[in-house]
Amino acid sequence: MAKNHYKTLGLTSNASKSQIKRAYRKLAMKYHPDKNDTPQAQIIFIEINEAYSYLTDENNQQVKKPVVKNSSRKNSKISQEELNKRMEWARRYVEHKKIKEEKINEITYYKIQKSSLRWIIPTINSLSIVFAFLILLDFKILPTSSLNVGLITYYVDMDSKKLALKFVDDDNDKFQFGVSLEDIKKINIASIKKYTCQKSMLFRQKTQMLLNIDNKDVVIFNHYCVYKIFYFYFILLLLPLITIFSKGPNTVHILSSYVISTVSVIGMVFLILTLII
Repeated sequence: MAKNHYKTLGLTSNASKSQIKRAYRKLAMKYHPDKNDTPQAQIIFIEINEAYSYLTDENNQQVKKPVVKNSSRKNSKISQEELNKRMEWARRYVEHKKIKEEKINEITYYKIQKSSLRWIIPTINSLSIVFAFLILLDFKILPTSSLNVGLITYYVDMDSKKLALKFVDDDNDKFQFGVSLEDIKKINIASIKKYTCQKSMLFRQKTQMLLNIDNKDVVIFNHYCVYKIFYFYFILLLLPLITIFSKGPNTVHILSSYVISTVSVIGMVFLILTLII
């Protein structure tokens, strides 16, 4: 069965020696038995070594064409000793790269520890986690207060595809309440005499409306409430836990220190603005 050595290394027939060398190093690292313990990886590792051995042989390269080897592999077959040498080289290369990465991580980590980020990042992380548990308390744990409200008007919000109800409370504060298409089927607005709004304790969010329809209590959720995407905010604000639990000179901690902290700040600012508005 014929096989193209250039194709084995993912190259074209006019590839230069430097391209052959780069392709070999890349594939050797990927399929080296120390990094990839699958049975197929060992076979591929042997094949790329054979291809590299053939393509770097000056005698073979005198005929510049995509030489196809036959099933006997007489010309391209490398000795076990040569294969062991190449495996050892690949192993050392992987170790060197790992050590280099660890050194970079260590230097970056201690740079963070010596800069103002050493207290800015933990502060952001702490605030984010506290905020996560505050909205958990407010929406899921603490009891809500009841507020009698009066319906002013209602209309279909074409943008959000919700039924928008406009209410006024006892303090003459007006607010909107969004009803999903599914909840609309449960109610008949014309027959409702009393509306009781449920308001959260901490952030005073009008989360639900309690209706008595045909002597049955019906609860509908406010889809204009910030807690409509509660789980999104909750998970977002808990992301700094990754930074905390991965603390040390490692890639996860360093990347999360910058990325997750930034995302947490954006999430907190957006949530606070939404709660205020």
